[in-house]
Amino acid sequence: MKVTLKQFSAAAPLRERYQEGVDYLSQEFDLELNDAVYLMGELKNHRSSLSVQGGNNSAEFYVESDSSLRVEIYGDDGFWSDTEVDFEKASEILRMVHTGESFGNLIPTTQREWDAYVRV
Repeated sequence: MKVTLKQFSAAAPLRERYQEGVDYLSQEFDLELNDAVYLMGELKNHRSSLSVQGGNNSAEFYVESDSSLRVEIYGDDGFWSDTEVDFEKASEILRMVHTGESFGNLIPTTQREWDAYVRV
């Protein structure tokens, strides 16, 4: 699976434009699921993100200013969502992107709808 890790420094100030190598580091990988889950667990600082591209879906996991984890999902079938998740749910979403599974109206492993979603 294609993975892009963008790690911001904890001391990176808020600004309109950020400079790679100064405010953040960006690396691209071709990883198996377990390694991608590990990297997702390493996201700590605000604005840091892990983008993954699977066969039918892509997802971007990013850290908010309150240290919560959000995921934005884009499905080739017209599905889009943006939701706050914990590590367990994020790991299942990552697995689904990796295996090419479709997303339903509920957050995986829950009976809760996505915070925001659209199915075209």
